[in-house]
Amino acid sequence: MDVTNTAEKTEWDHPVQVTTALLSESVESEFGGNTVRSAEVTFRPGERTKFHIHAGIQILYVTEGDGIVATRDEEREVSQGDLIVFPPDEEHWHGNTEDTTSPFSHVYFLAEPGDGELTVLDSP
Repeated sequence: MDVTNTAEKTEWDHPVQVTTALLSESVESEFGGNTVRSAEVTFRPGERTKFHIHAGIQILYVTEGDGIVATRDEEREVSQGDLIVFPPDEEHWHGNTEDTTSPFSHVYFLAEPGDGELTVLDSP
């Protein structure tokens, strides 16, 4: 068992972030050659990620506000309580809307082989 307290959010620069640093709290463990990560990420108004892909599955659970999740083919509005699943290698982005004054937060769960591989892509 691995128990980690993530009560304090920190800002950090991440290659997938479009605008300012991510506001996040996270935990990471390794199980049988797979790396499992989880973090709560808060997007301030207008913030979003770049298009990116993960080598493993990514699951988002919306904890606060309204936001957007998108693939190259589809864009969906999401809100508190929504669960989003991106299969391995699906190009996607997620973030807040430009016209809001409220933050958008989600917890992500990411299970990837090895150390995991994030590929940042060009926007369309």
